[in-house]
Amino acid sequence: MAVDYIALWNEQHERANRQKEIRNEGRSFWEDPRNIRRFVDRLMTGDRSRIEGQLAAMQIPAGSTVLDIGAGPGSLAVPLALAGCDVTVVEPSAGMRAAMKEYREVSGAPEIRVIPSRWEDADPGEVGRHDVVVASFSLGLDDIGPSLKKIDSAAKHAVHLFWFLTPPAWTRANVILWPKLHGSEFTFEPMADLLWNSLCQLGIYPNIMVEHVEKGQRYPTVEEAVADYCRRLYVRDGWQREIVTSFVRERLVQTETGFCIPGTSKTAHIWWEKGFREPDYVL
Repeated sequence: MAVDYIALWNEQHERANRQKEIRNEGRSFWEDPRNIRRFVDRLMTGDRSRIEGQLAAMQIPAGSTVLDIGAGPGSLAVPLALAGCDVTVVEPSAGMRAAMKEYREVSGAPEIRVIPSRWEDADPGEVGRHDVVVASFSLGLDDIGPSLKKIDSAAKHAVHLFWFLTPPAWTRANVILWPKLHGSEFTFEPMADLLWNSLCQLGIYPNIMVEHVEKGQRYPTVEEAVADYCRRLYVRDGWQREIVTSFVRERLVQTETGFCIPGTSKTAHIWWEKGFREPDYVL
């Protein structure tokens, strides 16, 4: 019997999503003003090497129409608009849309068309078709099969997806601390291997490039590092905060620009051109 990769993705995503909703009492991590502020500050003053690498890898010509799905605070949308692209974003979070507006105005980028919706709920007629469709670490989608078909249908020329091939370095804390804090094993979102196989199951045979990420998350202060881990681990009580604080302080390393917890991980750039279905692997 053939493996149903789409079903595997959906099952794992549902478990991971339910886990977060229960621990965060139904509230969204992406609507927390502290998280939004941190993302905007990093875009404006932090290391932009990952974003620059993504832009270089996609090589989207100026003048292209681009659809950015789950654009967040505009990490790719704003520099693409600055580069002369006509950008439309689909972003469900009001907080992230406000952050993107701030980032765009500070950067001096032209207007970006915004559709305030989850991708699963967005009207294809309103979304339209675009030269290029991108989604950068925003693929926590329900019912991945129809969502990927919808992405493919929205693109005239090419699709670029960025997703985790291995869990990001900071989530190592979840494996260690989640059982202590919440009494159960941590469930990760499905990774890029399932994404690639789900696309193949749909008859789309994409290219894939693997990036080795050698640095951990960086923080300006020890307190900010502790606060970030507490937010991501849904800490509610003082005893939980003590556990997380001890974990972070034991592993933090001071750098020239602040602090980080060292760690490596891998991400995947998965892309295809419309009308071209032969796979081309770049590892």
